[in-house]
Amino acid sequence: MKVVLLGVGAVGGVIARHLARHPAITGLTLADRDPRRAVELVKTLAAARGDAVPNGDGPAAGGDLCVVEADAGDPGALRRLLEGADLVVNAVVPRFNGAVMDAALAAGCHYVDLAAGDEDQFLRDPAWRAAGRIALHGMGEDPGISNVLARRGADRLDTVNAVRVRDGEFSESDDLPLTCLFSIETFIEEAVSPGRVFADGAWRTLPPWSGREIYPFPEPVGPQPVYTMVHEEVDTLPRCLGKGVRNVDFKLAIPDAMQQALAFLDRIGMTRRDTIDAGGVRVRPLSVLAAVLPQPADLGGRVRGAAIILVEVEGRQAGRRVVHVLHAAMTHAEAHRRAGATATAYLTGSGGAAGALAIATGRLAAPGVHAPEQVDPVPLLEILAALGVEVHESSRGPDG
Repeated sequence: MKVVLLGVGAVGGVIARHLARHPAITGLTLADRDPRRAVELVKTLAAARGDAVPNGDGPAAGGDLCVVEADAGDPGALRRLLEGADLVVNAVVPRFNGAVMDAALAAGCHYVDLAAGDEDQFLRDPAWRAAGRIALHGMGEDPGISNVLARRGADRLDTVNAVRVRDGEFSESDDLPLTCLFSIETFIEEAVSPGRVFADGAWRTLPPWSGREIYPFPEPVGPQPVYTMVHEEVDTLPRCLGKGVRNVDFKLAIPDAMQQALAFLDRIGMTRRDTIDAGGVRVRPLSVLAAVLPQPADLGGRVRGAAIILVEVEGRQAGRRVVHVLHAAMTHAEAHRRAGATATAYLTGSGGAAGALAIATGRLAAPGVHAPEQVDPVPLLEILAALGVEVHESSRGPDG
């Protein structure tokens, strides 16, 4: 299968590494607005496979690997980019999801993305079914692996009462005072925005920084303060998981020092998304903040800590209340050894690659727009294991 990977940052680099060495992928095009990082990655991948190493002059090529410059905001460029491709993996910021999805359908491509944008992409489901094409929406770490774990836990229960998603990533650095392990604008916007939960069968909005608790993550993370966030799982799991689920929430670990810094930046207006006048220049404060902070793609090898995605699925099994707990974790050091990335980028990229490989190998064949929890979790978990993401499962009573 010929694949176009759109976006070759921290996460896209992990996706590229996974796809480049899989026999089901017969061609891989790395497309980015700034292709310099992609060119260097192709050299690394080609050398690892024993291919001729590109010299970096113009578009790089290494056997069935190539790099092109492309802008996700240019509809014409998107159409040209996807001509002749079988699948596009969208690893750019989610605000481009709709445009990339439409270009993919017009080109007859299958589609995978990592997170939700501002629109309901499931409204496109009838068109994708009619075209016989597959779109797997929100297949990163969380959303993505988290949804797969929720489905896995739900499949072992007769009814589901609650799904609790906990993201325990954290980092420490001697020289970087504030590090964002994934898309800076997305992370900061999520952190300072009102939270959202599905409680007793209805969606509810909570004030920012609600629901603080110290969650006892297993090693290599350990206890971390977590806060309720607005997140894709809270939207899709009540709609797509089934089995009568009544409660869903998502909490993200944010160390106390980072929480205090983000709350201060929000109070002084540095998290605003609208444009303001700054000495005669129109700027978005959040974009300025994102530009001056260390980029996630540059954090590999520079931070300590780990990432973990953990899901508790509570319900009834043979009349007995049970909680199934599933998690996947990795240290930043291990992720850097494997892919020169942070653990957050590794888990997110592995989720995206698993979705792409499920389509490429025919293990996901049903046309339409799918949330990850609508897909059989067994093939996805097997692919994730082959990509180095080990999922741990345990069960307990509702009181521990």
